[in-house]
Amino acid sequence: MRDAGSLVAIRLGGNSHSKPLVLDFLRESGAFQNVAGENEESYINWNNGEETRPVYSVQTTKNYFSALGVPVARGRGWSPDDSNQVAVLGYHFWRTRFNEDPSIVGRPIQLDGRPYTVLGILPESHRTLMGYGFSPDVYVPRSLDDAGLAVYARVKPGMSIKGAKAALRTVAERLDREFPNPDWKYANRLRVVAIAGFARLRQDGDATMIGFFFASLLVVVGLVLLIACVNVAGLLLARASARRQEIAIRLALGASRGRLLQQLLAESLLLSLAGAGLGFFLAQLVAKSVAAIRLPLPVPIRLHIEPDWRVAGYAAVLAIAATVVCGLLPAWQSLKDSLTTDLRRERKLRLRRGLVVAQVAVSFVVLATASLFVQNLLRSTAIGPGFDVRQTLRAEVHLPPRSYADTRLVNDYLDRAVRELQSIPGIEAAAAARILPFTDSTTQMTDFIFTDTGERLSTHFHWNAVSPDFFRAMDIPVLAGRPFSGADSTGAKVVIVNKTFVDRYLGGRTPIGATFRWVEAKATYQIVGVVPGTKNMTIGEDDWPQLYQPLLQIDNARTRVQFVLRSATLAGTQLSAVRQALRRIEPAAGVEVATLYSSIGLAFLPSQIGAVLMGSVGLLGLLLAAVGLNGVMAYSVVRRTREIGVRIAVGADSRKISRMILLESAQLLALGSLIGIGIALLVTRPLAVFFVPGMSPSDPLSFGSVLLVLASTGLLATLGPVRRALAIDPMTALRYD
Repeated sequence: MRDAGSLVAIRLGGNSHSKPLVLDFLRESGAFQNVAGENEESYINWNNGEETRPVYSVQTTKNYFSALGVPVARGRGWSPDDSNQVAVLGYHFWRTRFNEDPSIVGRPIQLDGRPYTVLGILPESHRTLMGYGFSPDVYVPRSLDDAGLAVYARVKPGMSIKGAKAALRTVAERLDREFPNPDWKYANRLRVVAIAGFARLRQDGDATMIGFFFASLLVVVGLVLLIACVNVAGLLLARASARRQEIAIRLALGASRGRLLQQLLAESLLLSLAGAGLGFFLAQLVAKSVAAIRLPLPVPIRLHIEPDWRVAGYAAVLAIAATVVCGLLPAWQSLKDSLTTDLRRERKLRLRRGLVVAQVAVSFVVLATASLFVQNLLRSTAIGPGFDVRQTLRAEVHLPPRSYADTRLVNDYLDRAVRELQSIPGIEAAAAARILPFTDSTTQMTDFIFTDTGERLSTHFHWNAVSPDFFRAMDIPVLAGRPFSGADSTGAKVVIVNKTFVDRYLGGRTPIGATFRWVEAKATYQIVGVVPGTKNMTIGEDDWPQLYQPLLQIDNARTRVQFVLRSATLAGTQLSAVRQALRRIEPAAGVEVATLYSSIGLAFLPSQIGAVLMGSVGLLGLLLAAVGLNGVMAYSVVRRTREIGVRIAVGADSRKISRMILLESAQLLALGSLIGIGIALLVTRPLAVFFVPGMSPSDPLSFGSVLLVLASTGLLATLGPVRRALAIDPMTALRYD
């Protein structure tokens, strides 16, 4: 985007989307430099000449490209003078569906049964304003006059976020005067959020949570870097011991300590730059590999990981910092000890032991963090979603908008489709739903007024609208009352709620038969059933209140329709039959059919990402700690060669020598682990926000497994030095200097 720092997202009345007339009002008010909108939650049916399939689209206002400065790699974006039947293709869609054919620009493609002229191709790096790697397939101008749009504005030069919010409040109050509504105000719950930079991280709750996770990951990676620096510092200390005569001669010949310090730091800098260069090269390879991963998500998320000059600069700064951290102390110690006695130089061994203790402590913190995320993944896989995923299928249908322009036509289609699906042999139940878990989610914040007492209560719940057989198809039991029936389509307004809704909002009332007035809907509803809660978007989320309405009681003009079916046989065997049945009913619709089990990848994604990233970094930290421990124990054996030879000469057997080396290693591990436990108990507390309910950041199983892994790794790392000690010849050792 051009000058992304001046773009903000706007919400009025707490709504994420606004009607086009609101955008026009905002634009004409002059409060902002420009205002545009997009509906990023839409599909469009694309026909490739063989079949019709839904693709993810974004509907925008006609000034979208000019107002927001959206770049176009080939061709151009549209302008207010273009017709509504034009399109701009996303780069990935163009590459995979049209083989990067440049001649597609200017040619028509079939979208929703009509020819749309392709005006341009977006750059490969382009993502939408909502962020998070969201990369839709097709952009088209807004086709429906009443479609809700997410509102974006470019603030005037010099205007702050606070100033933008004040200007928005003035416009919102004018809207409330122009379009009065006693139950809802545009000026309530106003939000002005930057779309980029740290300002968005501070203001956007979802971005803050994601930013906090990656900040935690960066801290863990920094700890691993610290372990590596300690390792290199230990190696440089050992190297300095071997060069003490060289350094002493240089000093005796007149070299200054400062000059020698520069030389030793230059050698450390060379190591750091070589490591940073190799790391930057590997980072590019890993970034390309990770960017090619297709995430199990219901929307097109494509990772944009591309090292640039900022990453290269960061690597250079790390190289210089690593030089100072791991090179300065050994260099200074080398100059101090170059002319000292062996007794004084024994301090260097103690320093290396201290560095190993620090390594073990930091490694414990890193491994404890990784273990907690792995344990979180294991626990999340044991949590049930609240419905059956083994014998159920889901189907998603995208009806042509112009052929299904009102609720009656959509409802007629739903009735025909459900009856057709139920007639398929082996299908026990079929139902339609506005939303299926793990594919979409809608929450509502509204006020209810209970008719028995007049009590007004603010509520926040997950909302859905379903047909009568939904709970049977999903295998969700009805705990009290009854499920929806066909008679509910024309009768009194009824709802079904989950147990969490009852516990949180009904205040001891008997749920069945309780009535309330939904303030925004201006209607009275009666609770006719209570069901258990289900997960909505992730398997580890807390229990949320849920409210279901009959699908035929809402104004359902949405052309995206979802079905759920329960099969008496293996769900995978019914995919073809369900797909054929839906295409018979409406050949122009885009259809996708899958087992419900294959569609819940999103549920485990946060836990999987945390476990993979933290686990891999933890393993790297463990490997570095093992190398450090092995190095210091090997150095200790070399330093104690004469002592070990004497012990063997006076009768010490292999068990006593082994015990001596292992005990020294165990002392370092124990001290480092104790320090690490104390630090881990403090630093892992903020991570509780990422864990499933009931998972403690001081989980004893995770901490215990880390202790076991560290002990086992320490034992393996010490075996080499033990074998070296046992191989010492007493006569040779007595002559060792």
